[in-house]
Amino acid sequence: MAKGTEGHAVPVAGSVCLGERTKSALIETYMEKRAELRRFLVARFRDETIADDILQEMFLKLERSSFDKPITNATAFLYRVANNLALDLRKQAIRQKGREKDWGETSTHQVSGEPVDDSVDVTVSIDAQKKVDRIVALLDDLPPQCRRVFVAHKFEGLSHREVAERFEISRSTVEKHMSKAMKYIVLH
Repeated sequence: MAKGTEGHAVPVAGSVCLGERTKSALIETYMEKRAELRRFLVARFRDETIADDILQEMFLKLERSSFDKPITNATAFLYRVANNLALDLRKQAIRQKGREKDWGETSTHQVSGEPVDDSVDVTVSIDAQKKVDRIVALLDDLPPQCRRVFVAHKFEGLSHREVAERFEISRSTVEKHMSKAMKYIVLH
C-alpha cells in the first residue's frame, strides 16, 4: 500500500485502502455487486424481501463502519458480510422459534394430543365478566331458595343430585328452580 501526497493510504493493484477511501471503495463495489449479492441471498432464503432487508442492513453497516485494516478483495469481503448477516438472521429466527415454542408449551395444555391455548383474550375475558356480573345482579331478584339452588349448581359446580342432598329437596324441585332461574336470566 502506498502513501498519497496527503499522507492517506491509497489503493494498490486491486486492494481497498483504509479510512474513508476504504469505505467509499466498499460502497462503490457494493453498488456494482448489489444485484449479484441479491441473487445470492434470494438463493439462500428463497425470499426476496429477506434478501432486500439483508442488503439494506449490509449497506447501513458499511456506511457506519470505519476500517482500520486493509481489505484486499472487496467482493469477497461483501459476500462474507452478506453471508454473516444471513447466518445472524437464521440464528435469530431459530431463537425466536425456540422462544415461541417455550411460550406455547407454558401457555397451552394438551387435549386429545392437540395443544389448547390457556391464555384468554382480554376482550373475551371482559365480556365474560360482564355477563357474570349481570347474572349475579339478576339473581337478587329470584326467590331465596331458587337463588341458592342456582348458585350451588352453576357457580359451585354441584350436580342436581348434590344440590338436592344439600338443601334436602327432591331432584325435580332442583330442576324446577333451575328452570325458573334460567328463564328469568334469559328473558332479562
